[in-house]
Amino acid sequence: MSGLRVVLYLMGLLWTFMGVAIIADVFMAAIEKVTSKKIRLWDKKTARYYTFEVWNATVANLTLMALGSSAPEILLNVIDIFAKNFYLEGLGPGTIVGSAAFNLLMIIAVCIVAIPNGEIRMIK
Repeated sequence: MSGLRVVLYLMGLLWTFMGVAIIADVFMAAIEKVTSKKIRLWDKKTARYYTFEVWNATVANLTLMALGSSAPEILLNVIDIFAKNFYLEGLGPGTIVGSAAFNLLMIIAVCIVAIPNGEIRMIK
């Protein structure tokens, strides 16, 4: 009986992860659609049209991804505040601050470790 529970649990977990992956893929495709918008402007001096990107795609994608990754903590705190009639206790702002600090420090650490020694990369 225990083996069946483990198999069912792992199948449910895999199904949940697949659902999150599909939703994240759809969400990122929508972000890229919004951030890839371009405009054409007429230059009177050169008498030509020029195409400009409205968004910096990298910055827009990273910003929206950061908002999306912080959404669970923010929603959890909002629900907690409403459930306790606006009395802050337990989770509170410390959860958001702690999570944001951890995410920021881990992202910086991974960026530093990912670049090989002696190699320099710059954003153009």
